[in-house]
Amino acid sequence: MLSSVVNHSLSIPYTVRVSRRAKSVRLKLSPYDGLVVVVPVGFDRTQIPALVESRSEWIRKAQRLYDEQRSADPDMTGEALPGRIELAGIGELWRVAYRCEELQTPGIQIQEEALGEVELSGVVENHALCREALEGWLKHRAKQKLTPQFRGLVVEHGFNVTGLSFRKQKSRWGSCSTKGTISLNLKLLFLPPELVRHIMIHELCHTLHMNHSKQFWDMVARFDPDWQEHDRRMRHAWSYVPAWFVMK
Repeated sequence: MLSSVVNHSLSIPYTVRVSRRAKSVRLKLSPYDGLVVVVPVGFDRTQIPALVESRSEWIRKAQRLYDEQRSADPDMTGEALPGRIELAGIGELWRVAYRCEELQTPGIQIQEEALGEVELSGVVENHALCREALEGWLKHRAKQKLTPQFRGLVVEHGFNVTGLSFRKQKSRWGSCSTKGTISLNLKLLFLPPELVRHIMIHELCHTLHMNHSKQFWDMVARFDPDWQEHDRRMRHAWSYVPAWFVMK
């Protein structure tokens, strides 16, 4: 559950996210989502302003760094459409072309012209429609390339999964339902392969342990011996995702 809260005394806006998995309060900061305060269910929200104030120096320092990054790289705004898309998670690099064309049905058509080339045609001046078309295309690439990898892990380690889906999620890299249905974030396409596998293993282990107990982490460690390093790197995994895809 998300709710926006602004602390006017500090002028540091933040979003509160209640997590059933959280055991303590965590502060997350990114150039796209800003400051997110993750709290456990039942946490007393009146304590949050004081907590944010106690970390205000760290927050402002990080915000200044992100401002510098944005000014140094115009693409950090996310306003520009991509001329190339690197999908590190599946080892692909695509050049993207845009062709203004009057179509019988107004909108955007997208097609792969050749290996490593994709073209959008139609009302390409409409960036929102272009992003929607690219998101649909990325979902297709994920189904084609990440599904076999995921199914391979299921078979190799003997998991029981009832379904798999891909969708663009804001804050979670993956999720697992009590019925064993797993959803993976499309943003995984931009992450290094070892982190993609880490998230897949993480969610697969949730099919047996719907918590973060010692038994859960022991199982994760069995299939991903470097899970602690991977988990540490995932804290900054937003940096792999291009701004144009985060923006929509």
